[in-house]
Amino acid sequence: MTLKPAEIDDLDDAILDYFLEGREDGDPWGKATPSEIHRALDARGDLDDLGNPVRQTIQNRVQRLCYADHLENMYGTGNYRFLSDPRDV
Repeated sequence: MTLKPAEIDDLDDAILDYFLEGREDGDPWGKATPSEIHRALDARGDLDDLGNPVRQTIQNRVQRLCYADHLENMYGTGNYRFLSDPRDV
């Protein structure tokens, strides 16, 4: 079950964008933990624009993207890997 673009909101966009950072520049990209994403969005001030979600909310959204086969939980460790972008449909 993949998500449709209409099912993606601003928080999902921010999470997916974080996974894609570095892709265009040839830098390491595509792997992160929910805590890492939360810290990065907080440091940039993006969480204010997204309604100040807590880390657990970020984790729930990452798991939702995982269940929809857009991310993969690597070896059940809580470190997720980017697989596909539901916005590219």
